[in-house]
Order: sequence, then C-alpha cells, then structure tokens
Amino acid sequence: MPAVEPPNWKTDGLNNYRQNVQPEGEFSAPDLTASLFPRCEGPYGLIARVRNIGQAAVPAGVTVGFYEGDPDMGGVKLGEGTTKKALYPAEAEDVAIDVPNPSMALTDGSTPVYVVLDDGMPEHLWQECRTENNKVAGSGYCVMPG
Repeated sequence: MPAVEPPNWKTDGLNNYRQNVQPEGEFSAPDLTASLFPRCEGPYGLIARVRNIGQAAVPAGVTVGFYEGDPDMGGVKLGEGTTKKALYPAEAEDVAIDVPNPSMALTDGSTPVYVVLDDGMPEHLWQECRTENNKVAGSGYCVMPG
C-alpha cells in the first residue's frame, strides 16, 4: 500500500472525480430476454414479450426474429419485427408477427418456436451485458376451446 494515495485525476481509469456517477451505474448495460406465446384469436401469429432485465436502457429498433425450430439447427425463419420504443430497466414491449398458413407442427406444439433478440446483430452503439439469453424457445400451440 502506498504511503501517499495517488491523485484520482492522475490515475488511468480513475479520473472520475466530477462525473457524479454512482460506481455501480458507470458501466451499466441493457440485458434483453423474451417470453414467447401464440396469438390464437383472429389471424394466427406469434408474440414475443421483449423485456430489459439489465441496468441501462436500450433504444427502439431492436430486431426480433421468429423461427420454426432452432435457428442454429436449420430452423425456418417465419418473420421478424422490431421494438418501437426505448426499453428502460424492467420495461417490456410486445412484438408480434402474423404467420399465414402455419404448419400443423407449429400450431400443435410438436415443433418449438424460437425468438432471437437482436437477430443478425446489426451494428449499433449499445452493447448488452449478456447475449446468451437472447434466443428463447416456446410453443406455438393454441388450446382449442371446448
């Protein structure tokens, strides 16, 4: 331990004396995840509830891809949508697509549906703290009344 503490403003990485930023917020980042469910009333479709569980906001325009089957194993892309608003920590937004003429395997739940957030990872200024939770599996099964 040094006998005299070096000045904060002369130490690389610590020149933050006047930033007025709390230490835990200085390097905060968004963390997107989703839940997935079918739209069974009206035209069949899929809905991804995109949620920011991180500590910083993410701007509007996040690409959300929908797949029949795992996209890493040859799953077929059904369509994509984008978020329309900035998502602050703990906020969510539904992104939906219509799926005309869905396959029986999709609607009976035998083939899983996947949603991929930041699909294709287009270039942007923000960076997530975790990306391993950006691919989420779900079911397109609709319970029939009766």
